[in-house]
This record gives sequence, C-alpha cells and structure tokens, in this order.
Amino acid sequence: MNNEWIKKHQIIWFVLISYLLASIVTIIHNVFHISFFSFDNVTAANVILWLVYAFSPTISVFLVVSLAEGKEGVLKILRGYVRWKVHWVWYFAALILLLAPLVVGIVFFLAGASPGSSVSLTVGNVFAFIGFGLLSGPISEEAGWRGLMLPKLESKYNALVSGLILGPIWFVWHIPLFFIEGSSQYASLQYGVVSAVISISIYFVLVMVITQILTFLYNNTKGSLIITILAHFCFNFSSTLVQDSMLGLLTINTFNIVGSVLAVVYLAFIFIFYGYKKMSRKDAEDLPFQKIANSES
Repeated sequence: MNNEWIKKHQIIWFVLISYLLASIVTIIHNVFHISFFSFDNVTAANVILWLVYAFSPTISVFLVVSLAEGKEGVLKILRGYVRWKVHWVWYFAALILLLAPLVVGIVFFLAGASPGSSVSLTVGNVFAFIGFGLLSGPISEEAGWRGLMLPKLESKYNALVSGLILGPIWFVWHIPLFFIEGSSQYASLQYGVVSAVISISIYFVLVMVITQILTFLYNNTKGSLIITILAHFCFNFSSTLVQDSMLGLLTINTFNIVGSVLAVVYLAFIFIFYGYKKMSRKDAEDLPFQKIANSES
C-alpha cells in the first residue's frame, strides 16, 4: 500500500479502522451471545472484546501514524501523554466537569431530594469504578480523537468547525454500543421508542458539547493528552459518581438535565472569554497544530 496516500488521508484511515474494529466486536458479541463486560460478569471473552472496542481508536491511530509518519509521528502523539507541566488552572478546568455535578448533587442531598444509593460502597469497588472509568474512554481513546484527528482538523479549520466535524464522527463510533447487551447504552434503549430517541438525542448533544470543551483544553495546554484524559474521565465519571451507581445524589433524569445545563454554561464561558476560532488567547505558534496556508482561520 502507498504510504504517501495514507499520509495524505490519515483521518479517513484512522476513522475507518476504528469503526471496523468496533463493528467486528459488536458482531462477535451478538453472533456468539457474549454479554458486555461488567464487574458481575467477567470472562476472558468479554474482557478481550471490551479492550479491543475501547482501545480501537488507539490501535488505529498508532497503526496509521506508524505507516504514514514513522517513528517521529508515533513519538509526537506519545509526547502528549507526558505533557503534564501546564498551569494548575487547566487541571481545575478539567476537574470542574466532575466537581460541578457533585456540588449540585450535594445540594439536592441537603435539600432531601436525593434518591439514595442502592449499592454498598467499598474501597475496592470505588477503585474498580475509577479504573474502569479511566480505561473505558479517557486512556483508550484520546490518542486518536485528540492526539491525531483534532490537530489535523484544526490545521485546516477553526476550533469550532473542527469540533463540529469530530463530534458526529466520535458519536457514530459509540453507536455499536447501543446494540451490545449489557452496555449502559444498550440499557438506555429498553424503555420504549420515545425514551430511546430522547436518550440517543441527549447522548449526541453531550458528545458534541464535550468535544468542544476538550478542544478548548487541548488548545490551551499545548496538546496535553493528560489534561484531555482527565477531563474525559471527569465527564464520564460524574454520572457514575452522583447517580445510583455510587452516591445516589441525583436520579438519571435529573442528572441528564443538570449535566446538560452545566455543560452548556461551560461552553458559553469558553466562547465568550476565549472565542470560537481558537478557543484560546495564545498566539498561533503556541497552539498544538500548524495552520495550512490558505486554510480557514
């Protein structure tokens, strides 16, 4: 295969391979009736399938980049994993995605409006939730979506447009999960057509919003994957933490409303104070991508 052709179309190859791996895992799950990985149901088969699906963007990105750019391209993405020397405010900006819903949940609890948790928390399962949360998305995906795809898009388009392109592609990658029994996405579709449409619509909107927020964090930390991993984790884990799975501070419907409002407020803050073109006040040379001549500014 012509490596030069791959180099010119890295995003296409990355997306296709990511989709292919996710689709293969989904087919195997359904053909062989293998349930989705959970702490109550651990088998060699569902662990392997879960890892392949979860890490498909990372598998894809390193395969494509190694063919297109060789060792230097791979090292460029790996450097994002060790770019931790950023101002503390960016760590806080990532953590706010967890802290804000938690504060709202505590307010509901103090007001006597919390549903309560149905699980008995132990140190062991708290660490299990955290470990699973880190691997299921943040660590397993960021090299692909932010490490490769986002800077490639931003070299041609502004930050907002780049996010509007990346968001739907990222959402579609999640769609097979709605057809794997045992996944949280599958569970959300089991309450009728109207509920399913609402659940998928909310999911899509949240993916689009978090895409823009992660773009903002990526652009202001010189492409730190540590920050985007932390933010991605906080966004995902906030629902687990404040809902019935752990603390039981908010019902799922209340959380969806609260989470959506908070995310939109965060996004409005970004656009008002940092703009939509770069989502940053940094000079062009300090951004984690290089503009192609005559590209959209």
